[in-house]
Amino acid sequence: MSLLKRTHLVAAALAPFLALAPGSPALAQSDPATAPQSGPQSGLDAAQPEPPAPAEAPAAQSESPAPAAAASAPPAETVLVAGSLEPEQAYRVETFNAPGPLGAEKLADIPHSVMVVPSRLLENVQARSVKEALKYVPLAQFQEQQGSEVLRPATRGMQGSNYQNTRQDGMTIFVTGANPLESLEQIEVLSGLPAAIYGPANPAGMFNFVTKRPTAEPLAELDLGYSSASIFTGHADLGGKVDAAGILSYRLNLVDSRGTSYVSGSDLDRKLASLAVDVHPWSETVLTFNLTSNHLVQKGYPGWFTYGQAIKLPAAPDPTRVGYGQTYAGVDLKNQSLSGRLLQNLGPNWVLVVGALNQGVDRNINTPVNNLTNNSGSYTSSLANGFAPRFAITSDIAYLNGTFRTGAVGHDLTLGTTGFRAVTRAVLNTPTAASVLLGTTTLANPKAFPEPAAGLPDVLHQYDSSVAKQQGINLSDTMALTSQWSVKLAVSQDWMETRNFAKTGLQTTTYNKNGLSPMPSLIFKPRENLTTYVTWASSLQQGDIATSGSNLNTALAPYRSKQIEVGAKAALTGLDATVAVFRLTRPFAHLDTSDNVFKVAGEQLNKGLEATLTGQLSEQLTVFSGVTLLDSTLESTGVAATNGKQYVGIPKIKSNILLEYAMPKAPGVVCSLDWQFTGRRPANDSNSTWAPSTSVVDLGTRYTTRVLGKDSTLRLAVNNVADLHYWSTIGPSNIIGSNTSNMTAHLGAPRTVAASVAVRF
Repeated sequence: MSLLKRTHLVAAALAPFLALAPGSPALAQSDPATAPQSGPQSGLDAAQPEPPAPAEAPAAQSESPAPAAAASAPPAETVLVAGSLEPEQAYRVETFNAPGPLGAEKLADIPHSVMVVPSRLLENVQARSVKEALKYVPLAQFQEQQGSEVLRPATRGMQGSNYQNTRQDGMTIFVTGANPLESLEQIEVLSGLPAAIYGPANPAGMFNFVTKRPTAEPLAELDLGYSSASIFTGHADLGGKVDAAGILSYRLNLVDSRGTSYVSGSDLDRKLASLAVDVHPWSETVLTFNLTSNHLVQKGYPGWFTYGQAIKLPAAPDPTRVGYGQTYAGVDLKNQSLSGRLLQNLGPNWVLVVGALNQGVDRNINTPVNNLTNNSGSYTSSLANGFAPRFAITSDIAYLNGTFRTGAVGHDLTLGTTGFRAVTRAVLNTPTAASVLLGTTTLANPKAFPEPAAGLPDVLHQYDSSVAKQQGINLSDTMALTSQWSVKLAVSQDWMETRNFAKTGLQTTTYNKNGLSPMPSLIFKPRENLTTYVTWASSLQQGDIATSGSNLNTALAPYRSKQIEVGAKAALTGLDATVAVFRLTRPFAHLDTSDNVFKVAGEQLNKGLEATLTGQLSEQLTVFSGVTLLDSTLESTGVAATNGKQYVGIPKIKSNILLEYAMPKAPGVVCSLDWQFTGRRPANDSNSTWAPSTSVVDLGTRYTTRVLGKDSTLRLAVNNVADLHYWSTIGPSNIIGSNTSNMTAHLGAPRTVAASVAVRF
């Protein structure tokens, strides 16, 4: 079925646009009582005098600024819920969190497809990991690497990077380690090509993890949770002013989670300590600091499966069976970061942001790898080895955001720089295949194998295998030509350098390139609450290092990905609706056997449609939903079996619909239903084997009340109600189908129960 024929599947998501003709009632200006609210503010308004909050109101974020227009808007009515203020138009977010490359633009005015997951949604669905959070972002995909906590998020079917596609408070971080949610205010997702805004990166979008800020009023919340089979979690969220004048304020998140998961004999132990401090030395200045330490040990969970091009991917087995994983094997992940930012008002229309971040990720990965050897379900199990045991990065940002006029033209200008120095370490003593071999068995008869005689592979002895540096200058100017027409011009000039090293410490290869990444947009607003746009982008990313051929270990020139996107965004009464169509291409390289040269030899072409709908469908019914229709093909591969085929693991349709219903006759009770649908996915490069489509349904309820005079919320959820056995992600082999490595497949979680009680003291 063609992509065009599938568009009927998103009729519900696009329905608001059917009424967008001039004069339509749907385009009436939003009622102030239901207008979208901003997320946690990130400018300097908190430094200004504020009227005291009502005694019963939850604490507000202290680090601050919102757009000037928002400051004069009437406050929305709110409903008190432990852990968050929930506007009646729940889960609508007006702006990105912090000043930076996108300035203070409203989401509705940004000429890109974006989606924001606020902390109140993460709390209400009891999400504990990035994998659990991203299922509510149907515009995003992710590729699991060595387990559920080691993954690369991406958009539009393009592979993400270890670090170039992820940020914390706007600064680059490594993502392939454990990333806690309890310290986050929201997750911001920008689809497609990010280079003109954020610097060179894979064309997989940008994911920004926004940390919680200190509160202006005292905050003390305790959340006690349980999930199948016996994992107990305690989370304390504390905040407030240190001194009466509010010069110093803090936010402290502490988490202790441990127990047995859905597999007998498994073990989870997770500890988080996250401290955020804001200092207001002067009325126009805010200094922000973050210190985070997260440690996760996960053993006994199912391992991941690998298989060759000739093997048919079998139906996913029951993940609760003992033997697909081993009680002594898994991951031990430490993620520590320290960051600081200066936010300085330079008059009524200008803000300066300067920041730096240092992060270290230590990884002891010994996940079982179950290699399928035939179509009867036989597999050989070994311990994973050879993965980078440590990542370290120092990243920086500096942005000047401001507005001004030149004659009749208004300008929203951003000028800045962003970059990083990233170090990847490798294992010095690589184990032999025999030393990590566990045994052989079948899917029908998984076995608990004894630990290898030599013990787990050594990851303590390491060496620096690569050092990558990147720094760029970013310029963006949104020029308002008339009340309806504007042009946005964004461009970055970036310098990239990568050095690779042998175990002896000798440098083996070097790479030093630079280039421009432009991204112009044309924006038309036929009405105040409707924005349409066309954006073209040419995005730079680092070229591959030749892995074979006469130019072995030689760096290729930087790759250019190109994209055209046409979209529309409408702020309806109580609802935000968006739709975008896009065409995105990127090059890929392989060994050309005709001349024995590793070179660019084809491209991946992804085209599709994204749509979202967020807000209130009625007084009681809230929706947070979206869909991606995607046609992802490989072109000019030079291999007949793979040319024109669909990219491995990428479905033609992916959607998620979260509905929440506030019971009118039971005040404080909200029932929820989440439906995640994933179309069938090709399981190898030649598309000769497929994973079937999946529908995963979660049901939940929560009750907000007062217990012993304290605001409390009780939550209960059953995830994967039907106990569906499915492959959560399927990873590609060599992108051109040259059969140089195996595909990978990870099991989705079974039916689980989650319960929690949150109390605000």
